[in-house]
Amino acid sequence: MTSSPLVKELMVCNPIVCGLDTTVREAINIMESHGVGSVIVVEKFTRKPINIITHKDVISAIYHSKLDSPIEELIEILEKDSLITIREDEPVIEAIRIFEEKGIEHLPVIDEDGILVGIITGTDILKGLPRFALIDPLTGLENRRVLDYLEQKLSRQNARDIYVLMIDIDDFKKINDTYGHIFGDKVLKKTAEAVLKVVRTYDNVIRFGGEEIVVILHRVGEREALDIANRIREKVQSLSFEEHPEVKVSVSIGIAPYRGSLMEAIHRADKAMYRAKSLGKNRVIVSEQPS
Repeated sequence: MTSSPLVKELMVCNPIVCGLDTTVREAINIMESHGVGSVIVVEKFTRKPINIITHKDVISAIYHSKLDSPIEELIEILEKDSLITIREDEPVIEAIRIFEEKGIEHLPVIDEDGILVGIITGTDILKGLPRFALIDPLTGLENRRVLDYLEQKLSRQNARDIYVLMIDIDDFKKINDTYGHIFGDKVLKKTAEAVLKVVRTYDNVIRFGGEEIVVILHRVGEREALDIANRIREKVQSLSFEEHPEVKVSVSIGIAPYRGSLMEAIHRADKAMYRAKSLGKNRVIVSEQPS
C-alpha cells in the first residue's frame, strides 16, 4: 500500500534548537557552526517548539542592536507570528501547501504530542522529488510511472502469485455532471482511501487514469484476490458524504492473474471490469484465462 510520501520520510531529524534565554549572538553561532539557515526555539523541558529564528530575523536583530539580547526579547520586538508546524504523519503535499500559502521556507515537524521531531524545507522536498514524482497529487496513490518500474521488476524476478485488479467508479461522469468536479474529486479521493484500507502494505495501488485504479496484489491466489476485491467493493459501497448524503458510490472490479506481462494482465483485468459493468455494475468479475 503506497500513498503520498509522509513528512517524516523527507524531514531532517534532530533539528538545531535553542531556548528563549539564548542570546541572538549565540543563535547566530549555532546556525553558523551547523551550517543551517534557522534555529528552532523550544521550551526548556518539554522540547515543544515555540518559534523559529531565521537569517532574516538575525538581520532585524542587528538593525535593532539586539545581538546580545535573549531570543525571547527579539520575538517580542519583531512581533513574530505564532509558529506554524506540521505533524510528521501528514503527507508532503500538505507541507508544500503551507509553504505556498504562508510564504515560509522552514517548517518544524512535531509528533502527536506536539514534541519537536524534525524540520522540513523546500530543499528537503526537492531532494525527495524522484520518489514524489511517482505520486498522484489528488489521491496520494502511485501514478502510472510506477508501472514501468514494476514491469521490469516482476519480469526480472520471474514473479508468481500476483493478481491485478482494475477498479472503476460506477457512473462517475454522472456524479461530476450532477454535483460538480470538486465533489467528484472528493469521491475519487475517498474511494482511493477505501482501497488503501483494504490492501496490504506491500501491495501497489495506482491511479491508472480518470476514475480508474489499478491494484497489484502480491503473494495471493485467485480466491484471496477475489476476497480482497469484494472487500474493496463493500468498503466503497459504505462510503457516505455529509454534503450529499443521497450519493451512493459503487465500483466495478475486474481481476486477472499476472502471467509474465503486467500490461497484458491489466488489459485482461480491464476487459473483466467492463464485463462487470455490462452485468449491472457494483460487482467483481474474474477474467477468462488466456488461451
